[in-house]
Amino acid sequence: EYPSTFPSVRDFSHFKLVLPGVVAVESPRFDGYSEEQARLKAYTTILEENIDLLKGVGLIVLCDDADFVAANINNFVWTTFTRSNPSHDIYGVGSFTEYKHWGCRGPIIIDARKKPHHAPELIKDPKVEARVDQMGSKAGSLYGII
Repeated sequence: EYPSTFPSVRDFSHFKLVLPGVVAVESPRFDGYSEEQARLKAYTTILEENIDLLKGVGLIVLCDDADFVAANINNFVWTTFTRSNPSHDIYGVGSFTEYKHWGCRGPIIIDARKKPHHAPELIKDPKVEARVDQMGSKAGSLYGII
């Protein structure tokens, strides 16, 4: 668990340490980019006001389920890098542009929440898996092909 000094803000209050320096923050449902820009500007402003509490944090991942993201490295990598678009979903605490280069004074924030345009999650069907396993067994029609 991350120290309780991490800034807790309404709607952004459940957080989990994923790795040293990486925090997953459970966030409100994504409503659309125009709405989220204002919400995230307000959130990053609060984080910037509390930047001393972010010492040692380099990356904040906004997500739908912080417990899932922090459960293992596979969940973290999959969620963070399949549910974010670098041109739309990267923010920063104390962000600025200097000489045409973007930067930030605090952690980078990646918005890795489900978006309306994302495909639904792939849920394994145990019955289908059993049939495929049977086809690949020694007596099955696919045995020896692979």
